[in-house]
Amino acid sequence: MLGPLVTVAGWGNLYSCDEYELIPSNRGSGHILLYQGHTYARMTSKNRWYCSKKGSGCKAKIHLDDDGQNLEHSGEHDHPPPKLFRTPDGRIHKL
Repeated sequence: MLGPLVTVAGWGNLYSCDEYELIPSNRGSGHILLYQGHTYARMTSKNRWYCSKKGSGCKAKIHLDDDGQNLEHSGEHDHPPPKLFRTPDGRIHKL
């Protein structure tokens, strides 16, 4: 189970809410969006995100408003959420 949500830097502002969390990517620059246990990668727009399993055919997407306060989810996942682990220093790793 994941720990409490934390405020994470993103797009020059700080974003955090009860619904989603922006976490630093383990692959370098950028962030991953975490929502209801599923992970999303940013599309070409800073407000649009697609499921990290898009390459496997998942069609789930998220759209955030310009303030990052309102989230719109579309599409259904065709897979279970990834197993994630949060370390004591706050980093999240996929198991």
